[in-house]
Amino acid sequence: MNHRELERWRNPDLRSRLVAWWEGYDVEALSRAARAAQRAGRASPLGLDRAALSRQALPPATASATASATASAAESGDVSADGELDRLASLQLDRSGGPLWSPGRAEGAQMLWGDGQAGPGDAAWMVEAVRSFGLTPAKTVLDLSAGLGGSARAIAGSYDTWVTGLEMSPLLARLGMERSKALGLAKKAPIAAYDPDGFNQAGHFDLVLADRVLHRVRSKEVFLDRICDCAKENGGLLLFDYVIEGTPASWDNWNRWRNEEPEELYPWSRDRMATELVQRNMDLRITEDLTALHRRQIVERVRALAERLKSGVLSGPVLSGLARELSMWWARLRVLGRGLSFVRYLAIKPA
Repeated sequence: MNHRELERWRNPDLRSRLVAWWEGYDVEALSRAARAAQRAGRASPLGLDRAALSRQALPPATASATASATASAAESGDVSADGELDRLASLQLDRSGGPLWSPGRAEGAQMLWGDGQAGPGDAAWMVEAVRSFGLTPAKTVLDLSAGLGGSARAIAGSYDTWVTGLEMSPLLARLGMERSKALGLAKKAPIAAYDPDGFNQAGHFDLVLADRVLHRVRSKEVFLDRICDCAKENGGLLLFDYVIEGTPASWDNWNRWRNEEPEELYPWSRDRMATELVQRNMDLRITEDLTALHRRQIVERVRALAERLKSGVLSGPVLSGLARELSMWWARLRVLGRGLSFVRYLAIKPA
């Protein structure tokens, strides 16, 4: 380390902590080594090898422990949230009994993924993904992964089509609908909450879209039946989802990922998903592995976030939510392409 790096790691700021955490370094070990080197009067700590401080060399719990410690510190601050949003957050709980989504996590997610987004793949990418369906003002879309509504509103605006957005989280649905109202798109791109276990959407659509939804649903057979029923004749079905492919490269990473996820997951294999679609008389046109693209989307957004955090202070709830997001996505990255794949399925419902 040179003198500048020595000072940086002796008292790391938020951006330094984020970059170190994401790239796999133990920030506390770096900080301890920098302080020790400074006390000893050395510019480069003896034996300090960042690679040796990476997550691969740390105990299995370190990755999540780093984010958890950051989250716990953030939660000790004052939190003032709208009572109605807190009530909506409490309607969907994670495996530990806390809210799956909170206002702070929603804000942190938007810092990471972009305005109106709750996950990777920005609105422009989704607009391009549905281009082949020839959407027009006379056509309708059902988005079963609306999140905060960013993609639904972008599709509605780009093709002047009608998009019904549905979201599993009551909190995200409320926030998404408020944004649609504010932008004058309450009718063109409404967002509402739904329960996949009781899903029974009325009407038929020219396109049914679901991004990273099915792997979260236990009763996928019934849910997929109803999704296919929603498509008009000659209408399309576009699914992006996580599927199991082969054997995990590391069972430790696989189990760590499953434990880091805030809710139970039930992914099918890649071939099972394709078979289930064909069995429902869907004309499966495309099965495409997008894992490499998905990984790039995640990493690029995290790098961009690190740049934006060069200055500015985050509130406790937002920092907590951001730490939770990063911890989860780091665990996913460790298994993406190593037993877990991100695949696009495009199918047409025959006349």
